[in-house]
Amino acid sequence: MNAANRRMRGGGGVDGAIHRAGGPEVLADCIERFPEGLATGDAGVTTAGRLPAKWVIHTVGPNFAAGEHDPALLASCYRRSLQVADELGARSVAFPLVSAGVYGWPRRDAVRIAVRTLLSTETRVDDVRVVAFDEDLHDLVQSAITHRMALHLLESVRVLHDRGYQTVRALPYMSPSGLHWRVEISDTPFYTDASARRSVGYSTAGGLQFVGTAVTATTSPEVFAELIVRALPGLAPAADPRYAAWYSELLDVVNEQDELPVAFADDYAPQPGWEIGWGSGVRVPEPPAAV
Repeated sequence: MNAANRRMRGGGGVDGAIHRAGGPEVLADCIERFPEGLATGDAGVTTAGRLPAKWVIHTVGPNFAAGEHDPALLASCYRRSLQVADELGARSVAFPLVSAGVYGWPRRDAVRIAVRTLLSTETRVDDVRVVAFDEDLHDLVQSAITHRMALHLLESVRVLHDRGYQTVRALPYMSPSGLHWRVEISDTPFYTDASARRSVGYSTAGGLQFVGTAVTATTSPEVFAELIVRALPGLAPAADPRYAAWYSELLDVVNEQDELPVAFADDYAPQPGWEIGWGSGVRVPEPPAAV
């Protein structure tokens, strides 16, 4: 996929690199197919010319530096590109990070929009990749992928509540270094002695592993719920409707903010409630006591 400009006549960055590698055939096809150019947020296809690919899907990202700040336009670039890929019957697509170069979109936000949109868009493409230009960008992409996976893991506790396992609780917190988010999931109160507490844990330091199983950002909350049940043998349905209602409200805020909750961390003084997004100041009340 090529991050093009509205004129569709080649340019710098990824656009220039693709035209140079693909040869004049790519430009000739751009002129024929897009005589009036292409609108921001839209996508279209040309030959790949001399590139080792069947097609180039071109999309025009919003120019943040020129005042185009609408995240819906940036999300549309990825969504429309996948729609074009489906129309072509493509099985794999490699994406650059749209608008995060000379167009100036803040990189962290650009990564989050890209990963969230690619994971939430229905597509028949089997292999979707985000190609990072440098190590820092690679780390941002990896962090965004783990973030989406962690959200699915939290959602799996709500799935278990809906199935009647309402005593299952989650305790999210930051590691002592402040670098990694962690969560402990247990069917016994967290104040229970650690030797008697049945629980499973996850840390973003562990990447795409949970209870010894390889997972991905596309692993569904239902699959995570099954992994938790298997990891806590003897788990039985039990009612705790007050906690289940509180947790559902918590997740509504988490999804609205698109941030992970934090119950406590070494780097700030205890405050009432849980924070949604470490350092954000957005807080929710503490959970009700265990039954």
